[in-house]
Amino acid sequence: MRTSSLGRFLLVAALLAGAGAASAASRKRDEVEAQKLDGAGLLVREGEWVRARASLEEVDPKAAGLDQGRLYTLIGLVELHDKRGQEAVAAFTRALTVATEGRELLHLHLARAHLLTGEAAAAITAIDAAGPVGEALPGTWLLRAQAEEARGRTDAAWDALREGEARFPDQPEARRRQVFLLVRLGLFREARELGERLLARPEANADDAVAIAEALRQGGETREAMTLLEAACLREGENRDLLVQAARAALDDGLPLTAGRFLERAAALDPALSLEAAEAYRRGGNLDAALLANGRVIDPTAKARQRLGLLLEAEEWERALALDERLLRLGLGTDDGVAYGLAYAAFRLGDLDTAERWLRDIADPDAFRRATELRAAMAACAETGCS
Repeated sequence: MRTSSLGRFLLVAALLAGAGAASAASRKRDEVEAQKLDGAGLLVREGEWVRARASLEEVDPKAAGLDQGRLYTLIGLVELHDKRGQEAVAAFTRALTVATEGRELLHLHLARAHLLTGEAAAAITAIDAAGPVGEALPGTWLLRAQAEEARGRTDAAWDALREGEARFPDQPEARRRQVFLLVRLGLFREARELGERLLARPEANADDAVAIAEALRQGGETREAMTLLEAACLREGENRDLLVQAARAALDDGLPLTAGRFLERAAALDPALSLEAAEAYRRGGNLDAALLANGRVIDPTAKARQRLGLLLEAEEWERALALDERLLRLGLGTDDGVAYGLAYAAFRLGDLDTAERWLRDIADPDAFRRATELRAAMAACAETGCS
């Protein structure tokens, strides 16, 4: 009898020990899943979106004690960043069913997701659900304006921007958005005037001018954009971004020489822009200015390739052909476009053997077609004599 009791005791002890070990193992697994979620949250904060998605996919959503609200919020943020609207809506909606804290911000995230899917009315509903907490954030009014405009309610969008400006006078974004809205409405004079008032404020900077000018440029008001940027340069001093933006507006307006001058000034601050300055001058037909700008290009490969093109366009055949050794040193001898350019220069100089040598290995279909045409001209030249 005592032996039977002892056996039962040992059996129960073994079962309890096994249950305890299983419970410890389960807790360990749950801790690992929580750590994975923490790691994914850190990746989201750091903007490591690809790694964050991969990390979230490894989290077991069924782990005991896992913060489900946080899990689906992070999933929604990743989907929102990747502009996957339907997936973001689903994730934030799921998060709202389990989250006990931060629900107001979740509603704002949900509003952004609804805007991605084109559901502007649902976005407004979500913004309203954020309540006073949402109203205390500058971004909420920008979001409301975006949603109202998406619904075609431009007056309501304007009112939201004005309310945001009134509540947060130190935040310039609402005033910028007012300019953008006026541009989209085709009210370009009003947009420029409001932009000038914004730029006259002490806290205005070059970024404000670039943003406003870009809105005008996209609206087709390139002259207005250039005028605003020139004024900003006088106020701010020579500024790379202002000058590049002015060049874009000039190109849109069909003024490549003006663009070249803007880019040349910008290249004094950022030499990498010399290549673009040379190209703008080339488009404007000022090959001398283009060659001067090309002389300041830093990248030797890009510089040599562009210089060959400029010399060919200028019909400077001898100077173009003289680039052959430099082009070979830079590894451009196997570039079919370069080879054709050198062959054409040799042909124009009457050096048919050199021309044929450069044409020999061309394989690119477009360059090969041109090479075939050039060979026909070379054959005719050999028969009748080149003039």
